[in-house]
Amino acid sequence: MAAFRALVIDNNLALAETVAEILADRGYAVDVATSGVQALVAWRNRPADLVVLDVDLPDIGGLALARRLARRAGGCTLVVMSAGDPQRLTPLCQELGATFLAKPFTAAHLATVVRLVVQQRVESAEPPSPAARDFRHLLAHTRPRALLQRPRPHRRSR
Repeated sequence: MAAFRALVIDNNLALAETVAEILADRGYAVDVATSGVQALVAWRNRPADLVVLDVDLPDIGGLALARRLARRAGGCTLVVMSAGDPQRLTPLCQELGATFLAKPFTAAHLATVVRLVVQQRVESAEPPSPAARDFRHLLAHTRPRALLQRPRPHRRSR
């Protein structure tokens, strides 16, 4: 089974490598980029299941890059991190289908956020259980008895 791929994008290389190490400890194969252009090249070479990116990048804005990646990646999970105003950035991230992570954060907090967003993505993409499929199959192929009978004329009540 192939490892889940992650792409960490931050203009602060030390922070990007720290985030990459945290994700690698949790089983991700991680690529690191320090600019939007590097991220797009890395994405083209190896698309990721998870992208953790900073809002402040030197060449392409983080939110613009998140929009581009969201369009290209149907199954990719986006986590946008920033030291900026959470009240302004959270709704913008939600519009993109991304999760906002306020800087500074601890390794435990990052790991929890990543686990929850990936779990949510996996659960929403899971096919229904066989029991649920069988139940729907029964509903689709059985008709209530009243529908199989001829309609009766309506009787007036006295």
